[in-house]
Amino acid sequence: MKITNKIIFGVGSNLGDRQKNLNIATEKLTNYLLLKNLKKSKVYKNPAMLPNNAPQSWNIEFFNIAISANIDLNKFSIEEILNIVKKIEAEIGRKSLERWSPREIDIDILMIDQLIYNKDNFINIPHVGLFERDFFYLTTQEIEPQMLESIKKLIRGSN
Repeated sequence: MKITNKIIFGVGSNLGDRQKNLNIATEKLTNYLLLKNLKKSKVYKNPAMLPNNAPQSWNIEFFNIAISANIDLNKFSIEEILNIVKKIEAEIGRKSLERWSPREIDIDILMIDQLIYNKDNFINIPHVGLFERDFFYLTTQEIEPQMLESIKKLIRGSN
């Protein structure tokens, strides 16, 4: 019997054809990770998050969406999902640049069901910014409000 899990990705772009980049990322995530029952939020436009002393040229508006879908975690480990995400980012043109610099695509794993996962501070699920960043929270709230509320209760209970 197949067991699937619900996964939510945050996808953003502030370089190139931002809408096209979001569409390509959605298509590649779906195909590479064999996603089913896909839901996609509306595009949320927001200012770039910038570190102190960032060049003014980095201040480019982001387009962000959340995507939820069913994934078979028997076929993909969390590390494999992350590797595929990095591969997709590279295929769309993302270069390894300074943190928070402009980028063609940025894909984050926001949630996987009620999973709380931390590996060497390299990957945290749920994403550490899920409740602090509107572009994550509002887009996820739009497509998976019950899931978001459940993880919020779980996190509060574990503190």
